[in-house]
Amino acid sequence: MKFINKMLMGAALVSVMSCTEDFEEMNLNPNQPAEASPAQLFATAQYNFADNIADEWNNGRMGMYYAQYWASTYYTDESRYQIRESVNQTMWNTFYADVIKELSEAQRIDAQTKMEGFENRMAIAEIFKVLAYHYLSDIYGGPIPYSEALDDENATPRYESGPEVYAGLLNTLEKQIAVLQGTGMQQSYATGDIIYGGNVPLWIKFANSLRMRIALRMIDVNRDAAVEAIRKSLDPANGGIISSNEESALFRWLSSAPNNNPINQAFKTRIDFSMAAPFVDYLKKYQDPRLAVYADPLSTDPTMYVGEVYGLDQGNGNSNGSRKLVSLPSVYAVGAEAPTIILDYAEVEFMLAEIAARNLGLGVGTAEEHYAKGIKASFDFAGLGNDAYTAYLARVPYVAPDLETAKDVIGSQKWIAMYTQGIQGWLERLRLDFEDPYTNEAIFVLPEDGSLDPDVEAVPFRMSYPVTEASLNGENYMNAVKTFGTNTKGAKAWWDVN
Repeated sequence: MKFINKMLMGAALVSVMSCTEDFEEMNLNPNQPAEASPAQLFATAQYNFADNIADEWNNGRMGMYYAQYWASTYYTDESRYQIRESVNQTMWNTFYADVIKELSEAQRIDAQTKMEGFENRMAIAEIFKVLAYHYLSDIYGGPIPYSEALDDENATPRYESGPEVYAGLLNTLEKQIAVLQGTGMQQSYATGDIIYGGNVPLWIKFANSLRMRIALRMIDVNRDAAVEAIRKSLDPANGGIISSNEESALFRWLSSAPNNNPINQAFKTRIDFSMAAPFVDYLKKYQDPRLAVYADPLSTDPTMYVGEVYGLDQGNGNSNGSRKLVSLPSVYAVGAEAPTIILDYAEVEFMLAEIAARNLGLGVGTAEEHYAKGIKASFDFAGLGNDAYTAYLARVPYVAPDLETAKDVIGSQKWIAMYTQGIQGWLERLRLDFEDPYTNEAIFVLPEDGSLDPDVEAVPFRMSYPVTEASLNGENYMNAVKTFGTNTKGAKAWWDVN
């Protein structure tokens, strides 16, 4: 893994492990040399992945800003698209070194020891690698080091194109689903699997649901391959898809540091994030009861919810986190035990709604049916009752005479349901390019005081590659950058044709 070792030396990355009751698999005695077990490595990889997509930097200052769920209370550069390069480097490094490498090491040990259930453990670890590569490819616009990234003898792996990466991910999922179904065993991780507790049927459902997400993301540029992947995901013989909130893939945090939700920990020292006006205003527009779940009211009036203007210059009327001026995120997002959503049932139902709206001939039912189920799943997860759901659904009916309107109807509700999932909310904002389906008004706004990135006006289309890649893997980096013209956040991902 010369590429990863070289990357770590270049960035001086330090990886920190932590402990919890169920996370105890990550703990090793530093005074007693020992090889970590596959369960310890898998728990660590899950923890590192969840932290990487849910922390105050990659979620708070990237995903939640770019999806316009949150605004900045004072330090506004990131909400105006000026990034901190060290943060970008750490995000890239964490996916490769602290997630993918850990998973590969777990597989190496399992392949050597062949303890009971090792085939299933290796397959589940490979599925989790797909998830990490999927995030990497989409965040950075497509080309990434992929099949050569873990080569022990290769310090400069080539960047494979977005279509190549996606083809590899879909092929891997198909193979690993077959492995999990073919072993005839239910044994996998007795400990160390924080997401599904080693439940093989649920990992199969997750893999099928992830395959469906990947397929839909590329459907506008490779329809035939996308439809075939969706068909396989929906085939009952392949083990099914996530079909209830209880089957959602969640990383559950604990009540105290260091294993509480990372955003919760950040809020203990200062309040950098408030609810963004575009999100609050859209929820208020249709009297969405989830607003009172997602946000806290003003401290001066328990009936008032006010979003902060998005993209203000620092000192130009920012709230400074004052609860008298703006609504702050509630415990739904920043509570110690608020889970990190990896892929949930609501998303699956909205995917099915889109599949039906596209008339792909896959026999999934009607778009209206799945649209309603997606909203219901979101309401249930938010702890809201059936009466509230029924009344709200009447205000936002499924009315879509064409695909573009369907993308507006489904996209706007999927965006709301994805609250807290900043990165995925941003990516779906880009892909579906939705507006208010009932008024044709824009939902999103330009940064109030303008973008600080000259290549970006409304929203970044991708994250730029870490600057160290130019020196550590120069030739391959330059070949990848040619895809975009320059290493810019203003160039679209390969699947984004809106």
